[in-house]
Amino acid sequence: MTAAIYIRKSRDDAGKDQHRLTAQREQLPAYAKAQGWKFEIYDDGHASATRGKVELLPERSRLERDIRAGKIDTILCIELSRLSRDDSGRDFLEWVQLCADHNVKLATLSQVLDPNEISHNILLRLTDTMSASEMLWLKKRMREGREEAIRAGKYINGNPPPPYYHDPVEGGLKIDQEKRKEVETVLSLAETTSARKIAKSTGLAEITIRRMISDDRLLMYQGKRLDPQTGETIDGQWPAIIDAEQAERIRAGRRTRKSNGSARHHAGLLSNLDGLLQCGYCGRTAKTWRNSRIKNDGTRNNYYGCSANCQKSRLVQQQIIDDKVVGNLLRTLDNLEEHAAAWLDYTTKNDPTAQLLQDLDREEKDLKAKKNRLIEAITEGVIEFADAKETRLQIENALSAIEIKRKRVRSEQPAEINLEGLQIGREKWPEMNENERREIIQEAISSIKIYNSYALINYPLIPNQPARIHLPEPYKTPRRGPKDTSRK
Repeated sequence: MTAAIYIRKSRDDAGKDQHRLTAQREQLPAYAKAQGWKFEIYDDGHASATRGKVELLPERSRLERDIRAGKIDTILCIELSRLSRDDSGRDFLEWVQLCADHNVKLATLSQVLDPNEISHNILLRLTDTMSASEMLWLKKRMREGREEAIRAGKYINGNPPPPYYHDPVEGGLKIDQEKRKEVETVLSLAETTSARKIAKSTGLAEITIRRMISDDRLLMYQGKRLDPQTGETIDGQWPAIIDAEQAERIRAGRRTRKSNGSARHHAGLLSNLDGLLQCGYCGRTAKTWRNSRIKNDGTRNNYYGCSANCQKSRLVQQQIIDDKVVGNLLRTLDNLEEHAAAWLDYTTKNDPTAQLLQDLDREEKDLKAKKNRLIEAITEGVIEFADAKETRLQIENALSAIEIKRKRVRSEQPAEINLEGLQIGREKWPEMNENERREIIQEAISSIKIYNSYALINYPLIPNQPARIHLPEPYKTPRRGPKDTSRK
């Protein structure tokens, strides 16, 4: 018998109860060995199994492929809810049906269930119903807790924007005084200067400036927030850095600098974004091809395609690619913190400059310790100042050389990703204009390569793991048969 050991733990409590994940990784293989089963491990670690987030469960997707290929006889989990945690129950039932179709049994440490046996199938459906009900109850409790926290003025939206930070000791939000100066400079300029000019003068991304002077952010800077249920203003449990008068001056400045409809219109949402859209075959830039045929409703179907119209490429309807790219982008940004942590881990392990910086830090620490010992020896009269002068000079020169080397190494590090500029909620996307959406896309995506039946989206935050979106098959004009010339 070949068993698939599936391991997963909800990401909602990824920082707690680590032993639960460790227990799965120890107990499940031990149980399979005791049963004499051959087994393959499918480990998704910390991840949510909520319906619609399949892309976050690569091992579960691999397991499904292996089931369809006939490689699996039994799926072993610590609990059956590890396979799916869906409040509608549909996803789990689809898994039960998949296992029934391929004669795969579902097992835990206490039971083995065959979905093709009526009694076992009924038990699986009851398990699914109970799990779905539990999820609905948990979501209700979480929603009520969130609403209560909001009414109390707590900040519960993940990482706060600068200059605020979570205080791990006292709890709540505190102000980083260094970042406060930067934010106050931007807010002061925003009273009379456009976001584009502020970005050029400060070196910050334009989308970051726009987020800093948005209505919800200005409200937060006043130490307030809106109740999502009633729309009333609530006093937040964090200090203010501006007053209502300055916030109104910034809003007034935004209104007077509006372009009155003269903003540049682009051929497509992804057009002219510094080579972002590329032909997957020849590597040339993909452009918008305008359709001369106008439909009855006055619209037309424009297309993206290779600018050189190479032989392997084809035209793909513009709206299809725009919708699929935006959908994938928003799902990616929903898990921005997880991707940012993975990116930091990847760059730390794969960036050769990281080890060099660690070596320089270690060398600097040793030199400073040596310098302190030398100063103590001079103070205690063990060494004369004149005798130690040359040694101290050598240490100072070595420390200066380390700082110069550190600056050179840091200049060779991978570019920082503007995480603050990407912290947009899904609900904010419909409120953005086209230019703001394009800025987010350009900040979050490094390239989009279009092929005939799919496209690959490369995210700087997710190196070497392009997201794949499927494209519809090209339309083929039906071939007509030979004309019937026979007489009736």
